[in-house]
Amino acid sequence: MIPWLKLVPSWAWAGAAGMVLAMVVGGVQQVRVYSLQSQLETERSSLLEASEKLGACRATRTTLLGQVIEQNSAIAGLRSAEQERSAKAKEDQQKAEVDAANVDRQAQEVLQEQTPIGADACADASAAFDNELKREREL
Repeated sequence: MIPWLKLVPSWAWAGAAGMVLAMVVGGVQQVRVYSLQSQLETERSSLLEASEKLGACRATRTTLLGQVIEQNSAIAGLRSAEQERSAKAKEDQQKAEVDAANVDRQAQEVLQEQTPIGADACADASAAFDNELKREREL
């Protein structure tokens, strides 16, 4: 050994070795911290991106829910209108049937009327129908 090295006590050498060891361990820890910080930043950006996607999905869901509600109310309106039209059509059909029965009854009455002897029955019936049609049009 070198003679001046013998002058340094062993406890100083142990302290110096401890300091070197602490510096090496500290350096390794610092590398580890930098690595973990890099991973943390990657995870944060990934989490932020997922959060943005979640927000977009929620906004889309809200929009679609509004559209479904609007469509359901439109369908309910169409069903209601269809029921009203159906009821009016039945009412109109019943009225038409009553009107047709009245016209048929009137036609039967005209046919059953007695015609004067020697008169042309067809011409009289035709005139009676024509008169009845004119009277119906005037109403």
